[in-house]
Amino acid sequence: MALPHRAEITAALKGLALLLRGDARALQFYDLSLDGFWRSFGLPLFCLVCYLILQPMTAAQTELWGDNRVGFILVQGVEYLLAWGVYLAVMAAVSRGFGLSHRYAVFVVLYNWAQAIVTAASLPVLAGSLIGLLPPGTLAGWSTGILLLWLYIVLQAARIGLGAGLSLALGAAFLDLAASILLHGLLDLVS
Repeated sequence: MALPHRAEITAALKGLALLLRGDARALQFYDLSLDGFWRSFGLPLFCLVCYLILQPMTAAQTELWGDNRVGFILVQGVEYLLAWGVYLAVMAAVSRGFGLSHRYAVFVVLYNWAQAIVTAASLPVLAGSLIGLLPPGTLAGWSTGILLLWLYIVLQAARIGLGAGLSLALGAAFLDLAASILLHGLLDLVS
């Protein structure tokens, strides 16, 4: 799976700007072909690897993992990939249940590109926190802001990508949050 070209990334940024405004013209900036669908997974995976490398360990995680940073990164990576996969699988079922399965691939493309862009925007903040350039509370504030932005992005991706009404789009956004919290909570119980 190759990373997208600069032109495709630039187009996705323009598309995200329109998506944030609720403008359906956002779809014009994404490759919605089968190849574009599969390529939409490349950049989020790359950004996820960078994110995991820069992610600081909490005191509890340091106590559990000690010096095994590679093990920590691998387990965190599996958790994120599972949450991503579970959410997309649940949304496939929801799309089918509401008669929107013909638009599911469009939703996935919007979702994946937004995920890549939001994750990439977080990397400088993570790096700055990791090396001490940013004050200690910056990461927590950033995470809260990004979470709220992410819920709004998923809502708009569901509205524009799936063609969902407002209530279903809100449900899609909160389902993303719930799936992530539940899966991370279950995996934390196991470990």
